Parts: sequence; C-alpha cells; structure tokens
Amino acid sequence: MSQKSLITIILICTLSGFNVANATSVSDQDTQVISRSSLGVWMLKQDLNQPKFNCAIRFISAKDSQTSFSIFGPTKQTSHATILFQAKNIPTTYTPQEIQIQLRQQNLAATPLKAQLLPSSQTGMLAVNTGDIQQTLKSMRDQEKDMQLKLNDATIYTLNYEGLAQARTAMQDCLAGKAVKTKSLKQATAEIRPLGNSTITGQAFYKGAILAKKQYPPKDSQAVGLIWMTDEFKAWYDQVKRNKKLPAHIPESILKHFMSTRILDDQGHFKFTNLPAGDYILIANFSYDKNVSHTEVVGRTDVYAGNQYIGSNDQIARWNYVVKEGTSFEKPVTISKDGETINVSLDKSQIMCFLVCF
Repeated sequence: MSQKSLITIILICTLSGFNVANATSVSDQDTQVISRSSLGVWMLKQDLNQPKFNCAIRFISAKDSQTSFSIFGPTKQTSHATILFQAKNIPTTYTPQEIQIQLRQQNLAATPLKAQLLPSSQTGMLAVNTGDIQQTLKSMRDQEKDMQLKLNDATIYTLNYEGLAQARTAMQDCLAGKAVKTKSLKQATAEIRPLGNSTITGQAFYKGAILAKKQYPPKDSQAVGLIWMTDEFKAWYDQVKRNKKLPAHIPESILKHFMSTRILDDQGHFKFTNLPAGDYILIANFSYDKNVSHTEVVGRTDVYAGNQYIGSNDQIARWNYVVKEGTSFEKPVTISKDGETINVSLDKSQIMCFLVCF
C-alpha cells in the first residue's frame, strides 16, 4: 500500500464517523450542543427572537453523519410537532409524496405511520406530523437500539441513539421560553481541535483530459476532507508508515486533526471555517461518470462473387455505456497567519504532491 493511499484511507475511515467539527454548515448563533457520545451528538436549535416557537432537537449519528433524527416544535403558523428522518436509504423525490411507513422499535409492536417524502436530490427526508409536542417527547425512550423504518417491507432507515433525556429537557426549556445555555457549536468544536479565524474555500472537480468536462462531487456529500498537518500528526503518521498497517485505534489527540465539510452546490464548492494558521492537506474522494466503449463480434457474413465464396466479414456490435469510477486526490494548503481566507482549486487535473514527498 502506498503512502498516498494509506493516508487517504485513514482520512475516509476517520470521517465516516461524526464529530462536532464536521458540522460546519450548522449556524453557531442559535445552536447548542446538548450531549455527545460514541453513538452521535444531540443539538438544540432555538429561535431567540421568537421565544417558545421554532424549537428543534436533532440527533446526528456517529456512524453516518447523513443519518439524523429531528423533532420540530410548534411555529406561529402550525401548532403540531414534526419528526424528521434523514438518511441515504430514504427515497428521494422532486415533489412531496404521501406514503405509509412502519416504525419498528425493540420490544414494542410495529407502529404504522402516515408520512411525507420531502423534496431532496441526495439524502432522503421523511416527515411525520404528530400532535402535542410534550406528549411526543414523553412517549420517546431515552435510548433506542436498531430503530427502523420500513417501506413496503424494505428497511429505509436505521438508527441507534442515547441521551434523549438531556435533549428532552433542553427542548422543554426552549418551549417554555427559556434561553438554553449549554455549549455553542463553536465551544464544542474547541474541545476537539484548536480554533482560529481563518477560512479555506474552494471547488473540487475531476477532469480526466484537457478537453473533458469537469465532473463535481454530489451536493451535500462529505466528499472533501481536511487534515491539519502539525508536527504531532506527522510524527504519528511516520509511525503508521513504519508499521505498514492501519491503526486499530486513533488517539483523541490525533482525531482533532481530521475535519470534513459538505459540498455546498452542484459545482463542487466547499468551505472550512474557524481554522488556525498552519499547514493543511485537502483530500477529495468521490465517484465520477466514466464513458466505456466495448466491441463484440456477434456474427459473420459470407461474401460470394457469383457462386464463388471469396471470404467473410465479422459483424461487429459496439456498446457505449457509463460507469461510476472512484477517484481521490489531494492538495497542500498553507495558512500563513490567522484571519486569512484561502481559495483553492482542488482539481484532479493538477499534479499534486502529498505526504509521499516528505
């Protein structure tokens, strides 16, 4: 295994789990981190301008940060509560659709639910309207193992969570008009990695040839990661290279060096914020469309001149189709001083040097 592929695999494996540092798209102004565990993180969103309204709690899975479970309280327009399920296996739709699903929880009878598929192009979203928000909160257990949603006998959603008791209390305080003060998203992130005032923005794309069109990672995907290249990380990675294998456990002091963010649009734009000055490595990892041509002899045609056989020609069929091809590529970035904004093109068509150069 090459040094380049080893570090890419470590990054991908590390970022497949969620930590608060990944949640760069969540507003820090009105979001509180209620609790974190090995299963994921509970967050509270509150609208300080409209006390008692627009309260929401959200659990984001550590297994897959695209899997989440949210409960939204009343607004000035609606008095009911809404539960929102979000996951890759939930079908996507361009227009809202009413469907019937089944909720399955351990040691409980299956519960049929009326739900609505919400418009989404990448990660599916499913909304279930409930009645009184307080009753909804009381009816939920503090932890769930292998909670599932079924659609036509197919499992479209699976979630393990714990820590709802703290999230429930925070939600009830918000509904009562109290300003909840636990940890802001920025404070929680500071527990994981040092913060600064710098930003790295850019665009990731693959371009296989000079005249080929640019292909971008999917919107909302976590296709771009960032590694903070401190002396501590380099020393740890040198040891990994000497061992020639992936570590079974990555220390907390090393985990703070790994970050990811979501692709912002269909043109592959991304953004990392609150970074300290220093050296970094950007890594893109996604699939692109590859055109493949295939020829096949499907028969033969005999050729005659009069009654005289003079030879034969192959009958050739040509097939053109598109396959998904995985790609990963990297680029070093340096923030010289705190407060800088660096804009980069994370481009497969460029020749880039990574840790193999050390």
